[in-house]
Amino acid sequence: MLSKTFFPQHPKAGEPTEFREKVLKGTKRHTCRCNYDYWKDRIATLQERQGVLSLRQWSGKPYQKHTKQEKIMDVPASIVEVQPLVIRRTLEKQEGFTEQDPKPYATNRTYSFEASVDGNPVNIAWLAANDGLTEEDFKAWFNPVFDDYAKKIQLSKESKVLEPSEITLKFAVIQFTTFRY
Repeated sequence: MLSKTFFPQHPKAGEPTEFREKVLKGTKRHTCRCNYDYWKDRIATLQERQGVLSLRQWSGKPYQKHTKQEKIMDVPASIVEVQPLVIRRTLEKQEGFTEQDPKPYATNRTYSFEASVDGNPVNIAWLAANDGLTEEDFKAWFNPVFDDYAKKIQLSKESKVLEPSEITLKFAVIQFTTFRY
């Protein structure tokens, strides 16, 4: 299932992703998902059965009983592949100080991202473009996943811990064209 619109936590919430059009034009070559091991097993089963990967999107609000799925296209299992994707998000704080006060009067939180596919470095802008997104939209798409992980780390610690400065997570790149990294 591909998203027809940007999800509520995204800065472009509710706007169309145009993934369908991008898949059909060949500019969206893959999708990135959590749970690499799950997708590796699913794609292996698909290939063993010589099936098809059916790319779809919701006609309306996702996961609602009355919302139908719209077929985008079927991709033969012989073309489909899953590749391990590792993304590292690093917090880069910038704090403003005055000479009179040692405490910061403002903190600007930004994140840098690095990625590798199959252990090889991949430029985030290129990865995003192949996923049908701009670099900024791609980062905003995955920020909630990193934020959720950071919250879990903070909750698992007995003492109050600030946000980790670096988080590395493993994802799956599900290829539905012959393109590979």
